[in-house]
Order: sequence, then C-alpha cells, then structure tokens
Amino acid sequence: MKTTPLVLLGLGVTLAGLITWSVLKPKPPTEVVTGKVEKLPKLRSVVSATGEIRAKEFVDIQAEVAGLITELNVREGDTVQKGQVLLKLEDMQLKAEEDSARAQVGASEADARQSDVGVATSEANVAGEKTALANARLEAEQARTSRDRAKASFARKQELFDQKLIGAEEFEVAASEARLAEQRLEWNLARIEQAEANLAAGKTRVDAAKAVRDAASRRVESVQAGLARASDMVGKTVLKSPLSGVITKLNVEKGERAVPGIQSSPIATLMTIADMSVIEAEIRVAEADIVEVKLGAVAEVEVDAIRDVKFAGVVTEIGQSPIQDVSGGGNSQSQEGKEFKVVVRLSAPSPDLRTGFIATAKITTAERENVLVVPFSAMVAREVELDETGAYVRPPEPKEEQAETTLTAAERAKRKEKKGVFLRRDGRAAFVLCEFGAIGERMDVEVKSGLQEGDEVISGPYQVLRTLKEWDRVELDAKRTRKNPKS
Repeated sequence: MKTTPLVLLGLGVTLAGLITWSVLKPKPPTEVVTGKVEKLPKLRSVVSATGEIRAKEFVDIQAEVAGLITELNVREGDTVQKGQVLLKLEDMQLKAEEDSARAQVGASEADARQSDVGVATSEANVAGEKTALANARLEAEQARTSRDRAKASFARKQELFDQKLIGAEEFEVAASEARLAEQRLEWNLARIEQAEANLAAGKTRVDAAKAVRDAASRRVESVQAGLARASDMVGKTVLKSPLSGVITKLNVEKGERAVPGIQSSPIATLMTIADMSVIEAEIRVAEADIVEVKLGAVAEVEVDAIRDVKFAGVVTEIGQSPIQDVSGGGNSQSQEGKEFKVVVRLSAPSPDLRTGFIATAKITTAERENVLVVPFSAMVAREVELDETGAYVRPPEPKEEQAETTLTAAERAKRKEKKGVFLRRDGRAAFVLCEFGAIGERMDVEVKSGLQEGDEVISGPYQVLRTLKEWDRVELDAKRTRKNPKS
C-alpha cells in the first residue's frame, strides 16, 4: 500500500517527459521532388483544340418551289461546275400559270393601246372646241361692230326724225336694225360661253382618258410582273450549281418530292456542294486560351482518319462571340466552359480529306529561343511582403521552439500575391520571386528573371507545394526521385 503513490508518481514523471519530448522534437523534413533550371534552345507555346474539317465555301441546295423530281443528273461524290444542271422538278402547272400570265399581258397591252386612242380622240375634240370658241369670239366681235354701227345709225336717225327731216318708217327701220344688232351680239356672246363650256368639258374628257390610259399602263405593269414571277417560278424548277465543287451529300432520289425550306433546314436540303480547293479546320477553343490566339498564327492540324500526317495551316478567323450550343433546346449559354470558333486554313490539303473529319489543331501562340525554363508544376503564388523597390522581403528564420504566429490585419494589408518558385538551399525551402513568360507545349515555363541556370527548384508533390513555406526543412523524396531521374 505504501508503494502505490511512488509508482503513480513515477508514471506521471514519465508521461510528462514523453509529452515534453514530443513537443520539443524537431519536425521531420518535408519530402519533395526537385528539378533544375534549364536553358532550352527553342520554346514553343501552343493552344490545342479539336473541331472538324470543312470546306471554306459550301452551299446547301434547296428547292424554292415544291415539285416532283423528274430528273437527277448527279450522284454523291461527283464533281460539278458552276451553272451545271443538277436536277429538274415537274413544271407543268407552273408553265400553265406562265402561259396564263402571258395572255393577260397581251390583253392588258391591247387595252392600253385602246386607251391611247381614247386620249388622242379626246385631245382632237378639245382642238375642235378651241376652233369653235375662236369662231364664236370672231363672230361676237363682228356682231359687236355691227351693233355699234346700228346704234350710231339709229342715233343719227333719231336726231333727223326729231327735226322732221325723215319719215317715221325710216326711223322705225333704224330702230329695228339697232335692236337686231344688239340681239345678235347677245347670241354670239352666249355661243362663246357655250364654246368655253364645251372646251372645259373636252379638257375634262382628256384628263379622264389619260387617267384610263395610266390605269391601263399600271395594269400592264402588274400583269407583266405576274408574268415575270410565273417565269421565275418555272425557272426555279431547274436547279443549277451555284459554284464549282464536289457533291458531298445527296439526300434525294429521282421520283421523290422536293419541298421548299429555309435556313438550311436538313429536311429540305436536297444536296450539299463544297469547294474542296480550300480546306479549313473549324475548331472550338476554350475561353481561357482564346486571348492567346492571333490572326495569322501558324498551326499544325492532325486528322483522326489520316494517321501520322500533320497539315500546316494558318489561323484566318477568330470568333468574337462564344459558340451558342442550343442542342439542348435552350437559348442560353452556360457561364462555364464557353468556347470560341477558330478557323485554320490548311496550306496544302490532302485529296483524302473529307468534310466532317475530326481534327485536332495545335496553334502556335509564342516562340522563344535560348530561354531559361522550369517545370510548370514548380510555379507557385504566395502572399509576400515587399520593400519600397518591390523586392521580396524574406522573413527571419524561425526558431525551433518558436510557435507560428498569426498575422495582424495591418501586416496582411502590406502583403501582395506574387508568383515565384521554391528553391532547395541547404535543406531549406527558399521562395524566389520570378517573372514568367510563355508556357511551352511540354509544360515548361519561360523564366524571364529571378533564376539562374542550374538552380534547384522544388516541383512537387502538388500537396506539398500548396502548404510549403519559407524556411521549411525539405529533403528529396527518394521514391519519387527514382521515378523521375531528371529531378
């Protein structure tokens, strides 16, 4: 019973010692994989994307009128010339409509000629009314002269009659002649008014005849337009090739019925003609890479159907809007994974190429010579403290027993995120600011400043690099190093 406290005391001392040793025990080095800063004679940065082969110029042939295919002159794979007759549709009804329209044109033209005669007749009548009016005015002027002479004669006879120099009979004759002269003048003035009214009516008839003629002319134009439309519809029963090329798709046979279509409807498309003299690869480039692609950039295109052959090409078109994928029935583009169309024209296409072949294009976005490179996996980003010149301020080496402290808000505000690499120096991790450039097709990253050839950079593992800090103790991972001799 007396030994029990001593045993408990011993166990407590031992446990305390173990805890103290575990706390003060130095942290084991972190196992890492390293690589060397190397100089490459040439670094090529590429953007890779997939798409399909297509002809630069192609057209889907569709009928503009409905009809039965009575003649089909081509087969799929045939070479055709521009203007060559491809097929013919039944045209009997359309030709009947054309003949009817032509007959209507003849009748309307006859009506128009008749209306021209009406205008000429009305104008001739107006000329006659003008002559009649002129005669009436002349006769009225003569009647006025006769009246004035009769009035003057009556006035003299009145004076002589008052002086008893003439008899009553002579005086009455003079008075009668004066009254008759006045009445003849009034009658001639009435004829002038009638002639003027007839002239006005004649002019109205001329205007009416001209209106009839104009209406007849419009009807002629209308039926001529109808004839032109009917003739055009007849002409559309004969489909000709709009370009020289190859029949890459033929969807119909003789005896089938063609229906009009719009916007390259696959149901209404009779055939597809492509000009295979200029071949392009239309590829889909991710939005993260599209900013690197430039017009005129050289590219290499590989086609799945033609193995071990690389076709040289040049970027000729870059889409400015993302490709709208409405295959799901919607009209909205997902906010992730947007892609842009890029067209690569092949410099020397093979005759074995076919539209629709799956193609992979590697577009060169940058080329460098004699550059320092590090593995892409070595590139990291850290929030670091910088001095007034923008140089990296390396924190002091922490003591083994020193606990990690949390930065204050003011200290965090002074830090900026910068890219760089960790070097392995004397068994410690040392962060170095770097200026990076192009990323090569073998995932080598150009180093513009910050490193020297031969520097040993820490390139992995990824889980280690995520949490690696300045002054951390590191050692080579023997297993991974054996798998990667270059490290």
